[in-house]
Amino acid sequence: MTTRCVDTHVHLLLSKRQSSPDWQAIGQVLEMASISGLDALCITEHIEADGYASLMQGLFVENQMGGYLHGENTLCVQGVCLFPAAELELANKTNVGVHTDLQGLLALERSAGAYTLAALHDRLKRRGKPFKLVAHHVLWPGKTCDDLEMLGRYIHAIEVPAKDMANAPRYVALAEALKLATTGGSDAHTFIQVGAGYTVFEQLSDASPCTAEQWLSTRQSRHEHEPNTPRLVAMSNIYRQSLMNR
Repeated sequence: MTTRCVDTHVHLLLSKRQSSPDWQAIGQVLEMASISGLDALCITEHIEADGYASLMQGLFVENQMGGYLHGENTLCVQGVCLFPAAELELANKTNVGVHTDLQGLLALERSAGAYTLAALHDRLKRRGKPFKLVAHHVLWPGKTCDDLEMLGRYIHAIEVPAKDMANAPRYVALAEALKLATTGGSDAHTFIQVGAGYTVFEQLSDASPCTAEQWLSTRQSRHEHEPNTPRLVAMSNIYRQSLMNR
């Protein structure tokens, strides 16, 4: 049995308006992930972001970071594996992390609000490929979901987000009420916040590297956070804002 630590909510674009990836900045994110002892990162970039397609293709097709592909959906760079994913805003404003193969992600509608949760789940299921849906910061103002029965029916896990640690017990209680696993995601937009929250799961094999297929197949996971998570989130927000104001 091997324990894997994966930050399952990471952005590599500074904002939705960024059209071209900054590969040097992405290298800093990977370096911090390696220093933090993470096995992998799920690249849950906003699917409606201007640079979403160029980021994902640059990583997993063009191999701009100079890593090596392990199968179709795992890129290993600097000792850290990257998995393709996306963050979607549903029709009811709730955000979900979509974890599946790259082709499935690139085939999705990219406009915010294009899917209800049921429609998104149905589309992914009809493809016949493994997938996982994670509710992101679902108690955050403006992104809440009042239909808990729907969450329980279609969602695989509830994220306990790094940016909302004050409400962590509520997220845990929601997951328990719906009999769902929890995940920990940093929601990082800069290298500072990477690993502030992360997901832990066990795999039967000790095979390396950690792969997207292993992450997609597990239904048991738990959240973890760094002791100084609020400070990391605050520092990252200040740094990000300074970059956007340049």
